[in-house]
Amino acid sequence: MEPKELSEQLKRPTGEAGLEVAKALNESNQGLYDLAFEMLDLKPNQNILEIGFGNGRHFSQYLEIEADLKLTGVDYSAYMCEEAKARNATLIDAGKLTIHCSETSSLPFKENEFDLITAINVIYFLDPPEPHLQEIRRVLKPGGSFLIGYRPRQSIEHLEFTRHNFLLYETDELIDLIISTGFSVSAQQTNNYEKKAQGGTTFEVSDAVLTAHKKN
Repeated sequence: MEPKELSEQLKRPTGEAGLEVAKALNESNQGLYDLAFEMLDLKPNQNILEIGFGNGRHFSQYLEIEADLKLTGVDYSAYMCEEAKARNATLIDAGKLTIHCSETSSLPFKENEFDLITAINVIYFLDPPEPHLQEIRRVLKPGGSFLIGYRPRQSIEHLEFTRHNFLLYETDELIDLIISTGFSVSAQQTNNYEKKAQGGTTFEVSDAVLTAHKKN
């Protein structure tokens, strides 16, 4: 797959190629999800929204930590929404999970609805970011948490597909953006490791997570 096409599929998976990309993301993003889950403080009865859930593989991971949660997912790829519904049919039938196909810049929820909002490897595709972040803030409860998983610019800018459709951030730039849209940043954590590319060469990857809170 050409870099531009891959970038478009990463942004909005579509068709059979999108389903394959989503499967590959499950593996490549697992470390980032694991780091994010380490930083979560899940409590019973929380109302949680995940933005950009891909094929929905990770919804069950929330419930493995805390069984008494209400989960909602939003993704603007119709293919991913249908794949996630099929994959998580048991959770949906049990009333544990609701899936919505929607743009992040116009979320179909009332104000102050969610205790926690997560977005893993999504921030690059919010362009321009401010309308999306303002909408996320609108549906988050006062004092609620917004967890952002991402890879800093220096970690992935050498990958050719990131030259298309990606807005890349270093940590300080992302913190400034989050603060400017009405959040405070309470925690950050980074995990660095080596990964092998096609052809056998290795490169360093940084998984990073920020935890922000909606200011009252």
